[in-house]
Amino acid sequence: MVWKRVGAIAGAVGATMALIVGGAALKWYVWDVAIQQADEPDRSMLFWGIPIAFVGVAALAIGIAVGTATYRHWRGRITNDAGS
Repeated sequence: MVWKRVGAIAGAVGATMALIVGGAALKWYVWDVAIQQADEPDRSMLFWGIPIAFVGVAALAIGIAVGTATYRHWRGRITNDAGS
């Protein structure tokens, strides 16, 4: 029972961290690379920043999935506790 609670808390923290990292990676790519360097003659960062943007998208997807699973776990637990 305790390990489920620890897992749910770890999932919530992990989901939050993944959302922060994913959002930061996408912000970095869109703002610092695509917008700021649009007029630069050397736009190689547009190419080299793409993997970081993909990691950001994956981190956002993982964060949303884990956050949703954690929310459903806690919602089910609260509903089951209220019914008993």
